[in-house]
Amino acid sequence: MKPNEEKLIKDLRQHSNDHTPTLDPHPYFKGKFQPTFFYLDGHADLLLTVRALIYLSMRAINPDLGSDDVIDRNEEEFIHQAMTIANRLMPVGEEALMDHLNLFYREEKKDQKEE
Repeated sequence: MKPNEEKLIKDLRQHSNDHTPTLDPHPYFKGKFQPTFFYLDGHADLLLTVRALIYLSMRAINPDLGSDDVIDRNEEEFIHQAMTIANRLMPVGEEALMDHLNLFYREEKKDQKEE
């Protein structure tokens, strides 16, 4: 085994328990994954979340979008919901594993050029 491969395996073993997986294999759709920490309180929460994302997308496309009392009153909540979704979907601790893989591939490329 090459020294780079041995170092990668050692680093991956060392950091294998440092993270919480963000994606899990989907139980029904083979080859697909589902987010681990994306959860909702029920159908109402799902509808409110989708509404928030649609509203924020529309505002991003057209900042002059007309508004009404309901939208103005809930704008901060819409932003909060979108940020909550983004936070739940962000990888937690997987950065270290990706850093080791990136280093491995950079070193492999460098070794191939030297040969």
